[in-house]
Amino acid sequence: MKKIWEYIKRAIDIRLGIIGAIFMGSVVAYINSDSGIVPSSIAAMKQALYTFFIGGVIIRILDLIVNNIRKKAYAYLVSITVATLLTTSLVYFVHCMKGTPKPLDSTIATVILAPPGYIFLAYFKRKIHHNPEAEEGKD
Repeated sequence: MKKIWEYIKRAIDIRLGIIGAIFMGSVVAYINSDSGIVPSSIAAMKQALYTFFIGGVIIRILDLIVNNIRKKAYAYLVSITVATLLTTSLVYFVHCMKGTPKPLDSTIATVILAPPGYIFLAYFKRKIHHNPEAEEGKD
């Protein structure tokens, strides 16, 4: 069981996954609230689960890209673009599956919030990774 947990922690950014799940689930619940409690709850749960698992993985991908490309500007451009395109495409796909009353409206929140969020995360992740003092305190 410990090996499984270690693998999950390497694949998913758990802390940011939970924060994103709560935030985005709440946004989608609000967007779909006029459709009734059950449909808006289903949409919110789909968004929260998606954000935790897939969003956590996408943040890990962003981390790997931004820290493995030497040229800083190119690293930011590629990591933010890949993360944004993956997120937007997958969120729309999830909401097009049965159960979300307003799939396009539910995806617009992601289109608006993902790029600035990924810009911040890319900067933060690269700064921590390339800061020698942060590396000393890791062990």
